[in-house]
Amino acid sequence: MTNPSQSELDQINADRARMFTRAFWKSLLQGREGLGDTFWAGNYLAGLLFLPIVIVLLFVPALYGGIAPAFVMFGLYLMAVARAVWLAKPKGNSGMELKVTAVVWTLLNALCVMAVSPFSAGQ
Repeated sequence: MTNPSQSELDQINADRARMFTRAFWKSLLQGREGLGDTFWAGNYLAGLLFLPIVIVLLFVPALYGGIAPAFVMFGLYLMAVARAVWLAKPKGNSGMELKVTAVVWTLLNALCVMAVSPFSAGQ
């Protein structure tokens, strides 16, 4: 889309604003979004939302005990995203290889996050 019209820009903005609603995340975790949206938003938009939570936990000493459980919960969430990626339908003819790669990538993210959790509490 080289020079999108105003109506196309409005549609893009509406689609992106929808990513910050509860309905979108519910749909994403059920695998009803496209493969690309499910993979990218599920892995990385959620990561951008998770990071400030971890920073708050790091800077408030009374909350240190919540750091490791937060990593475990995020890892479990990523496992749910891996399931959703498997259920999601590609919007083009990207094929099964891309879907399998996305599922494996998401599972590796989940395993890495949970593997770090015992070492993340500042012990």
